[in-house]
Amino acid sequence: MSEALTYEEREQRKRTIHSYIIAIAIYALLLGVGILFDILRPESIDFSNKSLIVNIQGPVTNDIGKGSPIEKEESLVAEKPAPPPVQVPKPQADTSAKPKPAEPLVPSPSVEAEPTPTPIVPETAAVQEPEIPWIPGERGPGSRVSSSESSVLAPGEGQVPWGTGEAVRITKAEKGNTVETTLGGSSDSVGQSLYVPIYLSMPLPEIVPAELFNAIPPEIVPPNTLIASAESRKRAFLNYYSWNGKEYRLTNPVPLEIRDKLWEMLEDAGYNVEKADYKAGRLLNPVVIGFSITKDRQLRGVEILQSSGDPEIDAAVLYGFKRASFWNKSGDTIQGRFVYRF
Repeated sequence: MSEALTYEEREQRKRTIHSYIIAIAIYALLLGVGILFDILRPESIDFSNKSLIVNIQGPVTNDIGKGSPIEKEESLVAEKPAPPPVQVPKPQADTSAKPKPAEPLVPSPSVEAEPTPTPIVPETAAVQEPEIPWIPGERGPGSRVSSSESSVLAPGEGQVPWGTGEAVRITKAEKGNTVETTLGGSSDSVGQSLYVPIYLSMPLPEIVPAELFNAIPPEIVPPNTLIASAESRKRAFLNYYSWNGKEYRLTNPVPLEIRDKLWEMLEDAGYNVEKADYKAGRLLNPVVIGFSITKDRQLRGVEILQSSGDPEIDAAVLYGFKRASFWNKSGDTIQGRFVYRF
């Protein structure tokens, strides 16, 4: 027969049992918290060996990450299109009747419903920047300058992020065309000091009517300084155009460095440059040029990244762009991109 436990021994046994129960409960709680944290913990992704592609506005605006493909300019996330209208079946019925309508260019409702839709790269020109005071320097009318976060396509390096996380974007209108220059850096460290209109280097019209030739006036600098008489300008014009009995036809190639003089004659006589022959009835791609500006303000690495589709027009845009001047106070070589749209 076992000996009866005293009161103190019974209490000690209770305390021991309670201690074991509490310890087991604490261990179980810690184990449960660890499992729950492991399940809910967000996965960490190492980007050290990966390229990040960020769209740049603007046209292009278009990407951050060395070596990543074009387009562009200014870190941007495409907005989702508005919810589609309820009558979705009607357009589908129309498309069955027509061979290939233009609607497929717009994202369809089915794409919007997918869990992982393909991002839409917006064109850089679509994003409007607020107007900011112009940096001093000689430029044409209609120019604007703005700053925003972006990257730029460096020749041979792909998309390269700006060193300061900012970019200067200069836009202007030019005789029916548009110009956009993006420079890596803030507006107080980099900018453009001289711009020569690109259209003055474009191919000249093949045919000039007699009335337009006869209307070529003398070249006068205000108020009344005569630079060249009308007769001397016409003689210079006839070095490249010949009369065939009813009109003047281009018979000799015009060097790039001479074209601006002939364009000025035609403009002074009333020629509509916005409807120039070189682009009439044609669909030309934007010409995209990548370049660098050294700390001593020298243009380097100038390269055509996208052709218009016409080598003669590409050469004209490249020649006109190289006549520009830039300033750079950043102390480093900065990257830039130039886009000329027709």
